[in-house]
Order: sequence, then structure tokens, then C-alpha cells
Amino acid sequence: MKIAVCDDEKQFIDEVCLLLESWAKKQDIQLSLFRFTNGDDLIDAHRSECMDLILLDIIMPLLNGMETAKELRGSDAAVPIIFLTSAREFAVDSYEVRAFHYLLKPIEACKLFHALDDFLKTVCLSEHSFTAKTAEGFCKIMLADVDYLEAQNKHVLIYLSNGRVVEVYQQFSKCEKIFSADSGFYRCHRSYIVNLNHVEQFSKTSLTTTCHAAIPISRNCYAAFKEAYFVHMFG
Repeated sequence: MKIAVCDDEKQFIDEVCLLLESWAKKQDIQLSLFRFTNGDDLIDAHRSECMDLILLDIIMPLLNGMETAKELRGSDAAVPIIFLTSAREFAVDSYEVRAFHYLLKPIEACKLFHALDDFLKTVCLSEHSFTAKTAEGFCKIMLADVDYLEAQNKHVLIYLSNGRVVEVYQQFSKCEKIFSADSGFYRCHRSYIVNLNHVEQFSKTSLTTTCHAAIPISRNCYAAFKEAYFVHMFG
């Protein structure tokens, strides 16, 4: 698990990282910790590393924590952000960037551990994600948000339920292992994998998703697709 800590005070970063390591040991989790003293470096690193969680100070020189969070949200709507700050007045603003938690300094270990436990329960355990390599870097995609995937030459287009299309540098065969029947997906055509939860209707030759996309079904796939769909939807 990759966790970033961003604060303009290096001593505070060291203290938080010690708490994170203590929590991870109790949870039997392997951590990779990333330390930043400014928002710009954090933003650049997140593009390539795709953090699982970000702990972010608000009051920092130049780019403050709230501005940093807004920049992060421009390319990643899903990464959880926990604000660590001595200022109470930004609590309302934190909703604008969908902060996961808002903790006041000095940080109490029990409160931080409680926030981290919530993170595990509500994000890591209940939501499955796919880390995709794109032209802009890496981004995390929640599987539940995926409508369908389309193979296109050496790239894969991932169509999301909000209308966004993400082009990823990944072999379609490898995507099939992640977007599998166990995850609620099915490869209904040599070039398409569809989210079974998003299938609105289907025939022997095609299906329609809840986003109104028309997806072909291969003749040889129809019987297996039909069985997979009913097993998934009705057990």
C-alpha cells in the first residue's frame, strides 16, 4: 500500500510516518511511504505512483493543502485524502474536494488509527480498483464505475459510467484477468468486456448498457454470456 504524507514540517512528517508504520504492523500491511514538503512534488509523484492514500497538511507556503487537493482532484476523483491541520476553519472547504477525514493537530494516535481503519473498511475492502497507465501517468479506476472496455490496437479504451473514456496502455488479455467474471465482468466479444451490472438488455447478437452503448456479442459467446449473466444477477 502506498501512502503519501505532505507537510512543510519534516519533523511532523517523521512523527506521522512512525504512527503509520505502527498501524500497518498491527494490520499486517506492507507500506511504501512517500514524504513531501510541498504540494507540487506530491502532485507530480501521484501522477506516476498513484497513491492509495494521501495525508495532507492545509497550511503550507506557496501551494496550500486545499489548492493541492483541488489539483489532485482534477486528475483523480477517487484517491482518499485525509487533511492534517491546526486550522479548524477549513473543515467546510474540505467537503468541496471530498476529503475522507479531517484531523486536527497535534495528531492523536487513536484518532489517526480510527481514520485509517475507516479507510481500510470503506475503500480498500468494499471497492475494487484498477491502476491504469495512461499518457498522463497512472490513475486509479474503480471497477464499479466501468461500463465496458474496448480493445483498440495495442491500447484499451475504458468507458466509465460518467461518460469519461480512459485510454490505457495495457494488453487486453491482461485486462481480462482483472475485469473477470469473479469481478462482475464478461468478455462477450473478442474486442469487448462488459460490466454485467450495467447490462440493460441483450439479444443473441448484441447488448445495451445502462449508458446506452451498443456492444456486439460474438455468436460463439452468446450461450456462455447468457449463463454468466443470469448466474451473476440471480445466483
